Amino acid sequence: RDLDNRVQDRTTKLMKAMEEAEEARVKAEDANRSKSEFLANMSHELRTPLNAIIGYSEMLEEEAADIGEDDFVPDLQKIQGAGKHLLGLINSVLDLSKIEAGRMELFLEDFSIKEMVEDISGTIMPVAHKNNNHLSIFCPNDIGELHADQTKLRQSLFNLLSNACKFTEDGDITLTVEQISTVDSSICDGPWFRFIVSDTGIGMKDDQIEKIFDAFTQADASTTRKYGGTGLGLAITKQFINMMGGDISVESTQGQGTTFSLVI
Repeated sequence: RDLDNRVQDRTTKLMKAMEEAEEARVKAEDANRSKSEFLANMSHELRTPLNAIIGYSEMLEEEAADIGEDDFVPDLQKIQGAGKHLLGLINSVLDLSKIEAGRMELFLEDFSIKEMVEDISGTIMPVAHKNNNHLSIFCPNDIGELHADQTKLRQSLFNLLSNACKFTEDGDITLTVEQISTVDSSICDGPWFRFIVSDTGIGMKDDQIEKIFDAFTQADASTTRKYGGTGLGLAITKQFINMMGGDISVESTQGQGTTFSLVI
Protein backbone atom coordinates (compact mmCIF):
# COMPACT_ATOMS: atom_id res chain seq x y z
CA ARG A 1 0.00 0.00 0.00
CA ASP A 2 2.87 2.35 0.85
CA LEU A 3 4.53 1.65 -2.52
CA ASP A 4 1.22 2.16 -4.34
CA ASN A 5 0.70 5.51 -2.58
CA ARG A 6 4.22 6.62 -3.51
CA VAL A 7 3.68 5.70 -7.19
CA GLN A 8 0.39 7.61 -7.28
CA ASP A 9 1.99 10.63 -5.60
CA ARG A 10 4.90 10.56 -8.04
CA THR A 11 2.53 10.21 -11.02
CA THR A 12 0.49 13.19 -9.80
CA LYS A 13 3.64 15.32 -9.49
CA LEU A 14 4.80 14.32 -12.98
CA MET A 15 1.41 15.17 -14.50
CA LYS A 16 1.48 18.57 -12.79
CA ALA A 17 5.02 19.23 -14.02
CA MET A 18 4.01 18.31 -17.59
CA GLU A 19 1.00 20.64 -17.42
CA GLU A 20 3.20 23.49 -16.15
CA ALA A 21 5.73 22.82 -18.92
CA GLU A 22 3.00 22.89 -21.57
CA GLU A 23 1.59 26.11 -20.14
CA ALA A 24 5.07 27.67 -20.22
CA ARG A 25 5.56 26.55 -23.84
CA VAL A 26 2.26 28.12 -24.91
CA LYS A 27 3.15 31.37 -23.15
CA ALA A 28 6.58 31.41 -24.81
CA GLU A 29 5.03 30.87 -28.25
CA ASP A 30 2.49 33.64 -27.63
CA ALA A 31 5.27 35.99 -26.50
CA ASN A 32 7.37 35.18 -29.57
CA ARG A 33 4.36 35.67 -31.87
CA SER A 34 3.59 39.01 -30.22
CA LYS A 35 7.20 40.09 -30.68
CA SER A 36 7.12 39.14 -34.35
CA GLU A 37 3.81 40.96 -34.87
CA PHE A 38 5.17 44.06 -33.15
CA LEU A 39 8.33 44.17 -35.27
CA ALA A 40 6.39 43.46 -38.46
CA ASN A 41 4.07 46.39 -37.67
CA MET A 42 7.03 48.62 -36.75
CA SER A 43 8.63 48.18 -40.18
CA HIS A 44 7.63 51.61 -41.51
CA GLU A 45 8.34 53.46 -38.23
CA LEU A 46 11.87 52.05 -38.00
CA ARG A 47 12.89 52.50 -41.64
CA THR A 48 11.50 55.98 -42.33
CA PRO A 49 13.68 58.06 -39.95
CA LEU A 50 16.78 56.08 -40.90
CA ASN A 51 16.16 56.65 -44.60
CA ALA A 52 15.79 60.37 -43.81
CA ILE A 53 19.20 60.39 -42.07
CA ILE A 54 20.82 58.67 -45.04
CA GLY A 55 19.09 60.96 -47.54
CA TYR A 56 20.00 64.20 -45.76
CA SER A 57 23.62 63.10 -45.29
CA GLU A 58 23.84 62.46 -49.06
CA MET A 59 22.39 65.92 -49.76
CA LEU A 60 24.82 67.55 -47.33
CA GLU A 61 27.73 65.71 -48.92
CA GLU A 62 26.77 67.03 -52.36
CA GLU A 63 26.36 70.58 -51.03
CA ALA A 64 29.69 70.42 -49.19
CA ALA A 65 31.42 69.32 -52.40
CA ASP A 66 29.70 72.07 -54.41
CA ILE A 67 30.79 74.89 -52.08
CA GLY A 68 34.32 73.53 -51.69
CA GLU A 69 34.01 72.36 -48.07
CA ASP A 70 35.79 69.07 -48.78
CA ASP A 71 36.80 68.62 -45.13
CA PHE A 72 33.19 67.74 -44.26
CA VAL A 73 32.82 65.06 -46.94
CA PRO A 74 34.59 62.16 -45.11
CA ASP A 75 32.50 62.66 -41.96
CA LEU A 76 29.27 62.81 -43.97
CA GLN A 77 30.28 59.63 -45.79
CA LYS A 78 30.78 57.94 -42.42
CA ILE A 79 27.23 58.95 -41.42
CA GLN A 80 25.93 57.45 -44.66
CA GLY A 81 27.93 54.26 -44.18
CA ALA A 82 26.77 53.80 -40.59
CA GLY A 83 23.16 54.55 -41.55
CA LYS A 84 23.15 52.07 -44.43
CA HIS A 85 24.76 49.41 -42.22
CA LEU A 86 22.11 49.93 -39.53
CA LEU A 87 19.34 49.90 -42.16
CA GLY A 88 20.62 46.56 -43.41
CA LEU A 89 20.51 45.09 -39.90
CA ILE A 90 16.99 46.45 -39.32
CA ASN A 91 15.80 45.06 -42.66
CA SER A 92 17.12 41.60 -41.75
CA VAL A 93 15.42 41.58 -38.34
CA LEU A 94 12.15 42.84 -39.85
CA ASP A 95 12.25 40.27 -42.65
CA LEU A 96 12.70 37.44 -40.15
CA SER A 97 9.92 38.82 -37.95
CA LYS A 98 7.55 39.03 -40.93
CA ILE A 99 8.31 35.41 -41.80
CA GLU A 100 7.72 34.27 -38.20
CA ALA A 101 4.48 36.26 -38.01
CA GLY A 102 3.25 34.81 -41.30
CA ARG A 103 3.20 38.28 -42.86
CA MET A 104 5.78 37.70 -45.60
CA GLU A 105 4.20 37.50 -49.06
CA LEU A 106 5.50 36.27 -52.40
CA PHE A 107 5.26 38.42 -55.55
CA LEU A 108 5.61 35.88 -58.36
CA GLU A 109 6.54 36.94 -61.89
CA ASP A 110 8.33 35.71 -65.01
CA PHE A 111 11.83 37.15 -65.43
CA SER A 112 15.05 36.51 -67.34
CA ILE A 113 17.58 34.55 -65.28
CA LYS A 114 20.50 35.85 -67.37
CA GLU A 115 19.53 39.50 -66.82
CA MET A 116 19.07 38.97 -63.07
CA VAL A 117 22.48 37.27 -62.77
CA GLU A 118 24.20 40.05 -64.72
CA ASP A 119 22.60 42.65 -62.45
CA ILE A 120 23.72 40.78 -59.33
CA SER A 121 27.22 40.41 -60.78
CA GLY A 122 27.54 44.17 -61.30
CA THR A 123 26.40 44.84 -57.72
CA ILE A 124 28.65 42.26 -56.04
CA MET A 125 31.81 42.97 -58.09
CA PRO A 126 33.06 45.87 -55.89
CA VAL A 127 32.41 43.77 -52.77
CA ALA A 128 34.53 40.92 -54.20
CA HIS A 129 37.38 43.25 -55.16
CA LYS A 130 37.46 44.71 -51.63
CA ASN A 131 39.24 41.56 -50.38
CA ASN A 132 41.14 41.14 -53.66
CA ASN A 133 38.94 38.24 -54.79
CA HIS A 134 38.27 37.12 -58.36
CA LEU A 135 34.58 36.72 -59.26
CA SER A 136 33.52 34.31 -62.04
CA ILE A 137 29.98 33.95 -63.42
CA PHE A 138 28.89 30.91 -65.43
CA CYS A 139 25.36 31.31 -66.80
CA PRO A 140 24.26 30.12 -70.28
CA ASN A 141 22.80 32.84 -72.49
CA ASP A 142 19.84 30.60 -73.31
CA ILE A 143 19.08 29.65 -69.68
CA GLY A 144 15.58 31.05 -70.13
CA GLU A 145 13.06 32.46 -67.66
CA LEU A 146 12.01 31.63 -64.12
CA HIS A 147 8.62 32.11 -62.44
CA ALA A 148 9.38 33.17 -58.87
CA ASP A 149 9.75 36.15 -56.55
CA GLN A 150 12.65 37.93 -58.25
CA THR A 151 13.37 40.29 -55.34
CA LYS A 152 13.66 37.48 -52.80
CA LEU A 153 15.76 35.31 -55.11
CA ARG A 154 18.09 38.26 -55.79
CA GLN A 155 18.39 38.93 -52.07
CA SER A 156 19.12 35.26 -51.40
CA LEU A 157 21.87 35.09 -54.02
CA PHE A 158 23.30 38.41 -52.86
CA ASN A 159 23.42 37.08 -49.27
CA LEU A 160 25.35 34.00 -50.40
CA LEU A 161 27.77 36.00 -52.57
CA SER A 162 28.30 38.64 -49.87
CA ASN A 163 29.23 35.92 -47.37
CA ALA A 164 31.59 34.36 -49.89
CA CYS A 165 33.29 37.75 -50.41
CA LYS A 166 33.47 38.40 -46.66
CA PHE A 167 35.01 35.06 -45.69
CA THR A 168 37.46 34.89 -48.62
CA GLU A 169 40.65 36.87 -49.17
CA ASP A 170 42.82 36.72 -52.30
CA GLY A 171 40.67 33.86 -53.53
CA ASP A 172 38.09 32.81 -56.09
CA ILE A 173 34.32 33.18 -55.90
CA THR A 174 32.06 31.52 -58.45
CA LEU A 175 28.36 31.73 -59.29
CA THR A 176 27.15 28.93 -61.57
CA VAL A 177 23.60 28.63 -62.94
CA GLU A 178 22.33 25.44 -64.55
CA GLN A 179 19.06 23.80 -65.50
CA ILE A 180 18.51 20.37 -63.92
CA SER A 181 16.03 17.55 -64.18
CA THR A 182 12.84 17.69 -62.11
CA VAL A 183 13.59 17.50 -58.40
CA ASP A 184 10.03 16.88 -57.23
CA SER A 185 7.27 16.47 -59.83
CA SER A 186 4.61 16.73 -57.12
CA ILE A 187 5.59 20.39 -56.61
CA CYS A 188 6.28 21.42 -60.19
CA ASP A 189 6.59 19.49 -63.45
CA GLY A 190 8.50 22.29 -65.17
CA PRO A 191 12.25 22.92 -65.33
CA TRP A 192 14.25 23.35 -62.13
CA PHE A 193 17.33 25.52 -61.77
CA ARG A 194 20.37 25.24 -59.54
CA PHE A 195 22.38 28.27 -58.41
CA ILE A 196 25.80 27.30 -57.02
CA VAL A 197 27.90 29.79 -55.04
CA SER A 198 31.43 28.56 -54.30
CA ASP A 199 34.41 30.19 -52.61
CA THR A 200 37.95 29.31 -51.55
CA GLY A 201 37.61 30.99 -48.15
CA ILE A 202 37.96 29.92 -44.53
CA GLY A 203 35.40 27.10 -44.73
CA MET A 204 33.59 25.49 -41.79
CA LYS A 205 33.74 22.44 -39.51
CA ASP A 206 30.93 19.86 -39.49
CA ASP A 207 29.50 21.12 -36.20
CA GLN A 208 29.42 24.67 -37.58
CA ILE A 209 27.59 23.56 -40.74
CA GLU A 210 24.81 22.00 -38.62
CA LYS A 211 23.74 25.39 -37.21
CA ILE A 212 24.55 27.66 -40.15
CA PHE A 213 20.88 28.24 -41.06
CA ASP A 214 19.77 29.03 -37.50
CA ALA A 215 18.72 32.64 -36.85
CA PHE A 216 21.21 34.89 -34.99
CA THR A 217 23.85 32.18 -35.37
CA GLN A 218 27.29 32.32 -36.94
CA ALA A 219 29.98 29.66 -37.17
CA ASP A 220 31.44 30.61 -33.76
CA ALA A 221 32.11 33.60 -31.51
CA SER A 222 35.51 34.34 -33.09
CA THR A 223 33.86 34.58 -36.52
CA THR A 224 31.39 37.15 -35.20
CA ARG A 225 34.15 39.22 -33.59
CA LYS A 226 36.34 39.23 -36.71
CA TYR A 227 33.80 39.48 -39.50
CA GLY A 228 30.72 41.01 -37.82
CA GLY A 229 27.15 40.43 -38.95
CA THR A 230 23.95 39.30 -37.26
CA GLY A 231 23.75 35.67 -38.39
CA LEU A 232 20.39 36.38 -40.08
CA GLY A 233 21.33 36.33 -43.77
CA LEU A 234 21.38 32.57 -44.25
CA ALA A 235 18.32 32.01 -42.05
CA ILE A 236 16.32 34.46 -44.16
CA THR A 237 17.71 33.00 -47.39
CA LYS A 238 16.58 29.50 -46.44
CA GLN A 239 13.12 30.76 -45.46
CA PHE A 240 12.73 32.65 -48.75
CA ILE A 241 13.77 29.67 -50.87
CA ASN A 242 11.55 27.27 -48.90
CA MET A 243 8.61 29.66 -49.37
CA MET A 244 9.10 29.37 -53.14
CA GLY A 245 9.17 25.56 -53.00
CA GLY A 246 12.94 25.25 -53.34
CA ASP A 247 15.75 24.21 -51.01
CA ILE A 248 19.32 25.13 -50.12
CA SER A 249 22.24 22.96 -49.01
CA VAL A 250 25.86 23.52 -48.08
CA GLU A 251 29.17 21.66 -48.31
CA SER A 252 32.31 22.99 -46.68
CA THR A 253 35.83 22.03 -45.65
CA GLN A 254 37.68 24.10 -43.09
CA GLY A 255 40.48 26.06 -44.69
CA GLN A 256 39.46 25.10 -48.24
CA GLY A 257 36.15 26.86 -48.91
CA THR A 258 32.37 26.55 -48.99
CA THR A 259 29.76 25.73 -51.62
CA PHE A 260 26.08 26.62 -51.31
CA SER A 261 23.61 24.98 -53.69
CA LEU A 262 20.24 26.68 -54.14
CA VAL A 263 17.60 24.71 -56.06
CA ILE A 264 14.35 26.34 -57.15
